[in-house]
Amino acid sequence: MDIASKGGIGLDRSSTQVPYGYEPPEETSKGTLFMYDSFDIGEEEEEGAASPDGGLGIDGIRQLTEWAERRFISRIVLYVPHEETLKRMGVRFPAPLYKREDALRDRVERLNGSVPLHIDVWERKRKKYTPMDTALRYMGEHYKAPFFLGLSGSYANRFASYQGFEEWIRKIRLVIAEPAPFHPHPLLLKHENRWNRVGES
Repeated sequence: MDIASKGGIGLDRSSTQVPYGYEPPEETSKGTLFMYDSFDIGEEEEEGAASPDGGLGIDGIRQLTEWAERRFISRIVLYVPHEETLKRMGVRFPAPLYKREDALRDRVERLNGSVPLHIDVWERKRKKYTPMDTALRYMGEHYKAPFFLGLSGSYANRFASYQGFEEWIRKIRLVIAEPAPFHPHPLLLKHENRWNRVGES
């Protein structure tokens, strides 16, 4: 019986000659950089301008994108939270998700990075508050490991204050884009071997 013709997996019995001591090349790209932020950058944000809620801003996105390129990350995912999620995180008067998404899409098209970039708006479909823990579990189910979480300094300190932080920091590598003076949360200091900072002045 031909297994392949029945929808199964056929066995390829042909062989390939390789030199003695041959080792297959290592995969040159790896993992997913998952940026979690309000992405409240506005349509006309000045280069270098700070995000109103302490978020990444376009400069932070650029720094993390360049970091991903240097480390041969396979994919960058920009995760856009619903405004109800941001309110629960202490962000005052967040713009509606669709407005932030539209402005973000327009701005990232100009970055011209080499790593594939995807804007994830799962929370647009949910239309409600989504805890960060739920967003990270979603990431693990839909994207390839290893996982790197890109945050601004302000968002990193928020993350460190949430229940479940110490469980997550053991599973992911945190990458913080913060050019301004940064005072890490005590739990970030406790786990300083699990994160690094880019864009230091």
